Amino acid sequence: MSSTAFLLLDKEPMNTIGINVLQPLLKTQGLEVVTGTDISEVPEDTRLLFIETAANDAWIKLKEQLVNLRVNCDIVLFNLDENPELANRALLSGIRGVFYTTDNADVLMKGIRLLLENQLWYRREVMCNVLNRVLQFNKDTLHKLTEGDIEPVKLTKREKAIIALMSKGAKNKEIAEQLNISPHTVKTHLYSAFRKTKCRNRIELLSWAQQNIPDEIR
Repeated sequence: MSSTAFLLLDKEPMNTIGINVLQPLLKTQGLEVVTGTDISEVPEDTRLLFIETAANDAWIKLKEQLVNLRVNCDIVLFNLDENPELANRALLSGIRGVFYTTDNADVLMKGIRLLLENQLWYRREVMCNVLNRVLQFNKDTLHKLTEGDIEPVKLTKREKAIIALMSKGAKNKEIAEQLNISPHTVKTHLYSAFRKTKCRNRIELLSWAQQNIPDEIR
């Protein structure tokens, strides 16, 4: 299992939380901690990639960085200011968690432990906000469907199997290993499921599945 945590630091950091707080906490969990300022430096065995995200144009910079990421790992943002929309976007984009500049060591440790258990780490209000967006999406979709004839969505057995594993927290690589297919094939099936269900991301797809095929993803 990957055992490295990489701290991608801003070249002009707003504080030293990455070195002085996160690094020793991560080491207590048995992780080797590596730091750098270039995403190309992220090693192959990285399990958690912490990206410092403090600038005003943080989302733009983050997208530019992730385009150059070549390692399959969980992404976490840290050093966020009180910017709820950035946290909302992060959650909808599949980023596993966020830490704020105001978080103390106890909060950081709790979040790290949950992330290592393949859980998410977001504030309750962020989770609620994103869930409300998903529910509104489903409401709007239902309204559109009821305006005309409803065409049933037909997912393949493989697509359903992938969604079922995804609902249990499995990532693409883990899904590929369990189904004995390649990660690329997993992505292909997911894109097909997105198209059929008109979902824009994994959260919306899981919400759709829970409402439409609950017995098949348990």
